[in-house]
Amino acid sequence: MKKQILRLCKHLNKFTLDEITTISELESEEIKPYLDLLLKENNLIYKNNIYYYKKVEMQQNNKLPLKFQFHTKEDIDYMIKGFCADIEAKKMMSVFNFSKHVINVFYQYFRTSIYETQKQELLKYFEENPKLPQEREYMNTKVYLYLYDDKLFVSEKALKTQSNKKHTEQERLTIKNIYLRSYRKVLSRSFEQKFHLHLSEELWKYGKEFNIQYKKLNQILFS
Repeated sequence: MKKQILRLCKHLNKFTLDEITTISELESEEIKPYLDLLLKENNLIYKNNIYYYKKVEMQQNNKLPLKFQFHTKEDIDYMIKGFCADIEAKKMMSVFNFSKHVINVFYQYFRTSIYETQKQELLKYFEENPKLPQEREYMNTKVYLYLYDDKLFVSEKALKTQSNKKHTEQERLTIKNIYLRSYRKVLSRSFEQKFHLHLSEELWKYGKEFNIQYKKLNQILFS
């Protein structure tokens, strides 16, 4: 725990007890002893109720955003495995004692990372062969679907093009089949927004065994 707190101190550079407590999602009485220890070890300076980071003793261990880097590598790995295994947040809470908020934030970040990776692949296809999308709507939320090489991509917004080329009849049938398959799985879960992220997740997961998902998600997050 001390290493994670020191890493957080390094990124914040200067902070109050309330600020680091909010970001770390720990209680002040939990984090205060570690701050006192870091002060004693000369890693921090405390002046006028503000902590200042002093020494550089560690390197970042991954490329995740700051609030995720506070968690241990083991916790992050549990989150990735839970996501790839389709373990609901409620079950993750029971088994690993994570808060629902932490799990939801991690899962949403994973979905966003998958979506952005697929979006870049879509843009490469689209640049060479622009098409008009197939539209789908759920609870007043539209998504835009593109099929290339029998692989379905989802975009939150329609890609801009001067082309009037449409998907062929066979492509539209393929889009329908793939979409309905993934759509049903998305609806089996409860979500309030970001439909395109949930759909993108299911399109990405389809046909991939757990080990493949786990390997590829690690590549997306850390490569």
